[in-house]
Amino acid sequence: MPYSWIRFLHIAAGFGFVGVHGASIVVLYAIRNESDRGRIESLLGFSAKTVIAMYLSLALVVGTGFWLGFVVPGFFSQPWYWLSLAVLTLTTVLMWFVARPFGKRILAACEIRPSGVPRVSDEELGQILRSQRTNVITLIGVGGLGALLYLMIFKPVF
Repeated sequence: MPYSWIRFLHIAAGFGFVGVHGASIVVLYAIRNESDRGRIESLLGFSAKTVIAMYLSLALVVGTGFWLGFVVPGFFSQPWYWLSLAVLTLTTVLMWFVARPFGKRILAACEIRPSGVPRVSDEELGQILRSQRTNVITLIGVGGLGALLYLMIFKPVF
């Protein structure tokens, strides 16, 4: 397959990743001022349904990135290439350890005991939803994406 098609697939996979993952970003901000626990759980459930497509598109991004490395002479010797892989890996790991537990914490806070009493108060749930964790998650994602775009477009030499 020619270089242009592999690059096309790589960029399309990136757009797919951002598009699919956009659902989770929208949900992250949509629940900030939500008080209906059922609605919060529904929105988080919707976000969870996009995870498989997100990881498939991420795998396609990585796979086509490696494929480009084999097709373009000297690609693997470029520092920006390996730094891009490191940024992508770091961003993914940070999201796993920051965003994933945050979603689980919100779901746990929405639980209702068998007696019908919520596990946490409405005030505590509101504090969790409006915590700075949302901004940290956004900063990790946007920062990682911005760094990847910079490295791919400008291909800096170190």
